[in-house]
Amino acid sequence: MEEDYCMDQKRIGAFIAQCRKEKNLTQMQLAERLEITSQAVSKWENGRGMPDVSLLQPLCDVLGISLNELFSGEHISAEEYKGKAEENISNLFKEKQIANLKPVKYLFSVCANVTLFVAVTELAVGLVGNFFSSTILKPVLINVSVWLILFLASMGKLAYDRKKLKNLKHSGACMDSEIEDMIPAAWIRVANYTSCRIVCRFIYEGKEYKAVSNYFVLSPFTRKEDLYANVYIAKDNPAKYSVELFQTGR
Repeated sequence: MEEDYCMDQKRIGAFIAQCRKEKNLTQMQLAERLEITSQAVSKWENGRGMPDVSLLQPLCDVLGISLNELFSGEHISAEEYKGKAEENISNLFKEKQIANLKPVKYLFSVCANVTLFVAVTELAVGLVGNFFSSTILKPVLINVSVWLILFLASMGKLAYDRKKLKNLKHSGACMDSEIEDMIPAAWIRVANYTSCRIVCRFIYEGKEYKAVSNYFVLSPFTRKEDLYANVYIAKDNPAKYSVELFQTGR
């Protein structure tokens, strides 16, 4: 999950590449000094990963920068140093909190699992029952067909939403958001759990927007204070968004 949050890996990666070139080092030469592979350096510079904690200070020493500058993804003047340090400490603390979050179940993911389980169970019962009465299998197969249609519909919706989220994660922007409300759907229940839509508020280019999530399955005791939402928006089009929901691990 780390690459979706506070530390801007692409910015940091571009800064590593910039500093490496300022030192007239190739990726291979930097890798040799750090006793790692050039592929690892390439991965950092492309924003697809971060150096291991044990490599942060050695990397800074080779590039002639501070840890504060590395985390900021830019060279910092003496006047800016304290403010940037406080910002980076805040971001690191936030990332530690985020690491304790766990994804909340999406309703259509639960539906897909349940409908497939019921279809397989009914089919097994029908096949066994067919040995005792030939009239049992036909109505069972009709029921199984209905459950399979529901399974395919759930999987289709799940695939569509996952693809949308993946695309916005890749090409969109991740917004800091505040959960404003939980809208329960009394007509959708999974055992003792309820299904809710989450209303998030975020600021984009000085203007306030709201994002309403798809349905997530929550326990009846979950409060909005126990949840954390990431809102991904299409660049220059905040009306196109996707909400990813997490719950604090306790």
